[in-house]
Amino acid sequence: MTSGFAHELIFGLNTALEIVRAGKRKIYRLLISRGEQDKKVHELVTLVRARGAAVEFSEPATLEKLAKGGNHQGVILETEPVKTLDITEALALETNLKKTVWAALDGITDPMNLGAIIRSAACFGVSAIIIPERRSVGVTPTVQKAASGALEKVNIVECVNLNQTILALKEKGFWVYGADSEGASLEKTDFALPALIVIGSEGSGLHLKTREHCDEVVSIKQKGGVESLNASAAAAVVFYEISKKI
Repeated sequence: MTSGFAHELIFGLNTALEIVRAGKRKIYRLLISRGEQDKKVHELVTLVRARGAAVEFSEPATLEKLAKGGNHQGVILETEPVKTLDITEALALETNLKKTVWAALDGITDPMNLGAIIRSAACFGVSAIIIPERRSVGVTPTVQKAASGALEKVNIVECVNLNQTILALKEKGFWVYGADSEGASLEKTDFALPALIVIGSEGSGLHLKTREHCDEVVSIKQKGGVESLNASAAAAVVFYEISKKI
């Protein structure tokens, strides 16, 4: 599966660098704001030219217009969209299921949250993230900017129905752990692998049917101060705990 053959504009220096370094996507064009002197910019220009793509030095106003208010940092990369997989394709890429951790998103609609979750996943060894078509934000340029290049290190799996996907993974031997405000203590949970961590939304948490499909629901015990962690912060804590098993 792929996101199609359309071109996509990605903004931000670090994100552009990681995309080009990874070499997974076709690069069409790089736009640089005139006067940029950062060493990373020079590296990016060299790498893009080595890939045979065009480099254009443009007026800052041109980049502002293309980024539509996004923090472009003087860099816009025109590339093909992120390649997405189905679960069969993603499973085929795993070399050792006994060391595999995936995550699934149940109602994450904020692009900054999704970007941060992807970044944490890359940091703590989560190799794939399942994003359902409904009740979830897609992989937009804002998400990619927030992920700061981590999308090149994590497989993105698209699914039509999250609950059916969870059941399919359970048949493949995955243990499913839901992260919610009410559940067993995260620190005391003895995670089994391969594992799927299901992250619920900040507002309503896990949907009832999704929760029912989990082998165990875990929660982060807090010591007061705020009502709860946001979804991306909670995901990072859960990913860190389960990374000890990988």
